[in-house]
Amino acid sequence: MTSILKTDEIQSQNGGAVVKMQTLKHPSASGNNLELGSDGNVSITNTLSAGTIGGGVTITDGANPHGWEHIKTIAYSADTATSSTGTTATKMSNVVSSKYSAYKLIIRWGCATDDKDIYFRFLDASDAVVSTSQYYYAYQLVSHTGGEGQNFNGSTASFAQVGNDIVGGSIGFNCEMLLYNCIASSSDYPQVDGHTLTATSDSPARPQAMYRQTGYDDGHYYQMGTGSVNYNTESYVTGFVLYFESDASVEKDSWWSCYGLKLPTAD
Repeated sequence: MTSILKTDEIQSQNGGAVVKMQTLKHPSASGNNLELGSDGNVSITNTLSAGTIGGGVTITDGANPHGWEHIKTIAYSADTATSSTGTTATKMSNVVSSKYSAYKLIIRWGCATDDKDIYFRFLDASDAVVSTSQYYYAYQLVSHTGGEGQNFNGSTASFAQVGNDIVGGSIGFNCEMLLYNCIASSSDYPQVDGHTLTATSDSPARPQAMYRQTGYDDGHYYQMGTGSVNYNTESYVTGFVLYFESDASVEKDSWWSCYGLKLPTAD
């Protein structure tokens, strides 16, 4: 015979809020809805069908949190100087780790001084710019005037140009950039499908990027195009930096975000 207790409140024998129990079960459920383990863990038998997961909850790999995961966002509340060697405010620092297999930057930068090119560099393990002349880059576009074709390119450079004659505001540099082969160190390779990538494969740490961007080329046309950034030698990197020609300032209300791709460690 099943015993039924009907009550509005349960308290411990000393009147406190702590009540000891092991399981909770709905009368119509085939098993326990909730189990409280002796190790402090909580198990839900089936599906958590409603409610909110708070910001203090950590989701582990076992929960399959795969896909693009936000890492960092930087926004500017005032015009902020840029630099070819990077500044604290313009470096996307310490975002590369073995947690992620690829990276994505979403960039909405306006230039406080119109008609300035924009440049990209990687950051090394000490958060300094990677400035060896091994950058190869190219960009081609289509414009509202009907023009199309190569806009700029370069090789054996100490930087990569990624935008031409950028202006301010919402018609500045609006970009999505995908980055591959970004590895923080020789001992920090990601794991993909049960296999940890290694430093012994063919050129495993030559960072490469492809991007698309749209905006107004100052005095000329609206345009959309695609480009590439290719670093031509092995280099361990931990982040990224953007800066304008002549160290012009990035404009107030600009921002950029970095995402990392988490792939399954095993199927």
